[in-house]
Amino acid sequence: MQHGLDETAANEVVIALQRTGIQAVKARDESGEGVFVVTVPKSDVARAMELMRSLGLPRAARSGLAEMYGTASLVPSETEERARFLEALGNDIERTLETIEGVVSARVHIVLSESDPLAADDKPRIPAQAAALIKTRAGIDNPVKEADVQQLVGRSVPGLVPDAVAVVVTSAPEWTGEGKPILVSYGPISISPSSRTVLSGLLLGLLGLLAVLAFVLLMTARRLASVQRGAARRF
Repeated sequence: MQHGLDETAANEVVIALQRTGIQAVKARDESGEGVFVVTVPKSDVARAMELMRSLGLPRAARSGLAEMYGTASLVPSETEERARFLEALGNDIERTLETIEGVVSARVHIVLSESDPLAADDKPRIPAQAAALIKTRAGIDNPVKEADVQQLVGRSVPGLVPDAVAVVVTSAPEWTGEGKPILVSYGPISISPSSRTVLSGLLLGLLGLLAVLAFVLLMTARRLASVQRGAARRF
């Protein structure tokens, strides 16, 4: 269902799926080193994809300041350095916002202030601004306040005041099957479709074991009867 994930993202996907009764398995992805693949039974693919969409999983990999400046270009221009700084800073802020309980995903766009070198005062020609789009989990009321987002973003960007941060909060699509795994009847009990094969195998194994035990008991009874008849003839 998902491939090319780092281990953290793969673990998040597996935990989210298993909490709703979907049997998800994490394994190493042969397409690359340090990446993983998550598989689910075919009968659960549609439900699993809908759940992943509602939770914003897997989260997109982002390069923060540490990663972005880990391998700098040989001769970076001022424009390139500015763009890389903005992207890395925005990614760091987005990752911080996504750690808030109930936040599915976050996107932050930053405009740094620009000064006029010919101006007599220090007032910037273009003041610093930012916009944040927060997508929250369906069914959770106000997991994050607009003022808190403004403070977090504003205190993270040089020259940016919180009032200059525009915040839009929207809700992720609701997953109608959350917490209610689809069940199918299997004799007198109801189970999830992904467990039907496992249960069938267990029942077949149990029946085989009972058959073996019955055969052993039958052979043992016959042997005892034969021994008793032999003993009776001798006496």
